[in-house]
Amino acid sequence: MSIVVVATITPQDGKLPELTAAFEEATPLVQQEPGCEQYALYSDGTVIVTIERWESREALDAHMTAPAVTAMLARAGSLLAAAPEIRTISALGFGDAVKGD
Repeated sequence: MSIVVVATITPQDGKLPELTAAFEEATPLVQQEPGCEQYALYSDGTVIVTIERWESREALDAHMTAPAVTAMLARAGSLLAAAPEIRTISALGFGDAVKGD
């Protein structure tokens, strides 16, 4: 069963464009990482939210130390208002498999 991660990243005031640029640069590389099933980013204009799906815990663990992520975190670290809120969640398993798990 896939590992699903939802992360909410809050930038310092006025830093959302720079933070978005850091994620824009890293995203194509992350999406090519072994075990990445989904890596999608969203924003409401105040925060960035990632929704990620990894084929295993090992793939997620490898992602957290992958070059694209470590470089992005080094670049983005000074732009954050707080530590990212990261949740690993599990599908409840009902509904249409194409539209949700």
